[in-house]
Amino acid sequence: MEITKLKPVFYTLAAISGVVGMAMYFSSIFSGIFLIIAAIVIYYIYRGLLTSYKTAKAEVFSVLKSMLIPLVGIIAAILIGAIIMVLTGYNPVRAYKALFYGGFVKNWSISVLNATPLLFTGLSVAFAFKAGLFNIGAEGQYYVGAMVATFLGITFNLPPVISIILIFIIGGLLAAAYNFIPALLKVKTGAHEVITTMMFAHIAKYLSSIFIRGMGGDSAGSHPYVTDPIRDSNFLMKFKTIFPSANYRVHIGILIGIGMALLVSYILYRTTFGYEIRAIGQNKDAARGQGINVGKNIFIALLFAGFLSGFAGVTQVIGLDHKMFENLNAGYGWNGVSVALLAANNPIGVIFTAILWGALDAGGQYMSRTTQTPNSIVEIIKGIILFLLVAKYIWAWLGHRLTRWLGKRLKKNEGVQ
Repeated sequence: MEITKLKPVFYTLAAISGVVGMAMYFSSIFSGIFLIIAAIVIYYIYRGLLTSYKTAKAEVFSVLKSMLIPLVGIIAAILIGAIIMVLTGYNPVRAYKALFYGGFVKNWSISVLNATPLLFTGLSVAFAFKAGLFNIGAEGQYYVGAMVATFLGITFNLPPVISIILIFIIGGLLAAAYNFIPALLKVKTGAHEVITTMMFAHIAKYLSSIFIRGMGGDSAGSHPYVTDPIRDSNFLMKFKTIFPSANYRVHIGILIGIGMALLVSYILYRTTFGYEIRAIGQNKDAARGQGINVGKNIFIALLFAGFLSGFAGVTQVIGLDHKMFENLNAGYGWNGVSVALLAANNPIGVIFTAILWGALDAGGQYMSRTTQTPNSIVEIIKGIILFLLVAKYIWAWLGHRLTRWLGKRLKKNEGVQ
């Protein structure tokens, strides 16, 4: 029997094992990690049978190698953070123990909730980066998605599956449409997307205040205004429905985000459109010389980036908040930039960096509460991680410039001789 005929069997087994394992793990049933590992093993067994175990082994080592630089950056940041804590009179061992225990065990449910919108905005920024674009206005697209989800969540009275699918699709499309003008200006006039998307992000934030007043506008708690709640039938399913021990707030949005990451990875590395996007990101002139329509692909890339960020807002409203607050200052769009950079713009890497960022925030709260270590140390660690990763590109650029300079000097000296 040809091994390709068994592809559906291997993929089905891997998918079932992976989805069940992740659902368990995100529900704080940590034994689910074994099912996740089993899914990865099944996939690479199939790859080994399809090609050769040598090729499959090379793929595994390639993945591990790509993780090396971010891992070194994280470890270095932790060590530097420890030095800072010692110099300021705090116990780094006790603080880090609380940080990681809080982020990955005690407050794991909060880590998952933090990671969910970051996963979508990180994918949005990463996809744009692949096209050589900087979608810094992901925060604005997040607000648009949240407003659409709130409006439709209040007004839709349809069967849950239908309404939730429609809310995602419409929210994503309108967030994509919100990037229409920045995309058009980029293609037609060359206006930089950093300026235009950032301006539109601020517009969306201030429009949300008007929207909130129009959709209820009652004050609640520490927030000045809050909309009416969406209908119960439009809530995303909670993991507690399947696993009674799960936290009552954790929803399946994280699984939708992981599914979207796999889809984005497929688009980028397995389709003609993805190849063209990556070619444009590497060198626009070379891509144009190969007959690639640069303007068209840049336009579509910015719209799709907006679509992904819109999903972040939709998930946050129908999954967690079930209403929209004024002046929430979530910052998921801005933090999506950090998540994408840490993942080196790899869609699969974004899954892990979003979870790491979410865990650092959740663990920082626990650390501050239990050890009285300032939560600002977490922000310092984040900053150091990003600095070290960006420094990699700076050193690569300097090395390239130095090599060129030395080459010219050698040619000049040879000419003199």
